[in-house]
Amino acid sequence: MLLGKESIAQIQICDWLKQKTDLPFYHFPLEGKRSLANASVLKRMGMKAGPSDLYFPRSHGQYKGLWLEIKVGKNKPTPMQTAFLDLMTKEGYMAACVWGSEAAIEFIKTFYEID
Repeated sequence: MLLGKESIAQIQICDWLKQKTDLPFYHFPLEGKRSLANASVLKRMGMKAGPSDLYFPRSHGQYKGLWLEIKVGKNKPTPMQTAFLDLMTKEGYMAACVWGSEAAIEFIKTFYEID
């Protein structure tokens, strides 16, 4: 399986999380090709485009948790991803888009006050 740059960055982030923190986190595998029938069933089950790459269900300060969209290079969030980040912010979560694994790790460390 050939991994894209964003997949590699996310793996680096998840490896760091597992080794250096006790933060609970989740990835929802929304990417990928599906048959029309499978896509139809998943859509009826609630699958939608736009949710961020990583979700942290641990509250911190005024926030209910953290949603993090990972991008690499010149990639930009899609309009649906931006709308999702805006919605999560309105719902009381910290929601952000970061570029690269190092920036993501620094954002997580700063948000959760990890040394």
